[in-house]
Amino acid sequence: MLAASYFYFSNLNKIRAIALAREGTHWGFIDKEGKKVIPFEYEMAWKISEGLALVKKNGKWGFIDSNNTIEIPIIYQNAYPFSDSLAAIQMDTNYWGFIDHKGITVINAEYEDAGSFSEGLAAVKKEGKWGYINTSGKVIIPFEYSSAYLFSESLAPAGVNGREGFINKHNQIVIQPRFDFVLPFSEGLAPVNVEGKWGFIAKNGKVIIEPKYEQTWGFSEDLAPVKIQGKWGFINRKGEEIILPQYQDAYVFLNGLAPVKVNGRQGFINKEQEVTIQFTYDYVDAFYDTK
Repeated sequence: MLAASYFYFSNLNKIRAIALAREGTHWGFIDKEGKKVIPFEYEMAWKISEGLALVKKNGKWGFIDSNNTIEIPIIYQNAYPFSDSLAAIQMDTNYWGFIDHKGITVINAEYEDAGSFSEGLAAVKKEGKWGYINTSGKVIIPFEYSSAYLFSESLAPAGVNGREGFINKHNQIVIQPRFDFVLPFSEGLAPVNVEGKWGFIAKNGKVIIEPKYEQTWGFSEDLAPVKIQGKWGFINRKGEEIILPQYQDAYVFLNGLAPVKVNGRQGFINKEQEVTIQFTYDYVDAFYDTK
């Protein structure tokens, strides 16, 4: 399966932002003041993207807007958030296709797996191999990779014989597949895994921050959450610890705030490490713009 298709992109346009949160077994959304803006009534949910949030109810997935109005019926076996005006959806046949904002099927469900569109292309799987299609469903990069991920900054992670590197949109290998696992580029750096440890490389393949971290999500707003000796903190692009490792869990900064976990509960901090939303939730995600 395509690893972690739930990814993020920094957005400097300060539109109203909301974050996914969970209390017990129920999911909803909060604003930056910690106020509940979408009721905690869903079995599961994903981030809001392009004005629609992906939610699960009665075992099925669909899409709501920021006012909790159902915009696309909750009928899908699985789905990913909207990107490039399309969303990957899995039908009861187990095959994946893509719908538009009206819920109309734009690309037929014929793929064994699929990821979200990004920069005009989406990774899809057929007969056990990954390739890329455009928003019209045309195959742009042949089905020849053992793994694939979304394009970011014109490069995409792709696997060859179990090792991962990066390709461009012309299907040229730009960074040789020499890593155990990689994540997309963000702010000019990409997380790479070597023998279980994570570091960061530049677009020329040069190692910028040596692999020594247990986990990371990559850079956003000039900081990256990293896990070391079981605790999470944040580093800058030089690998300097800006926020010391002290949290049980952490995610990226978006809209100036980052989710962190303390004593089994989650809330938000700003870059000055001030608590802006108290640690009252079982789970929280980053703040994504509602438009």
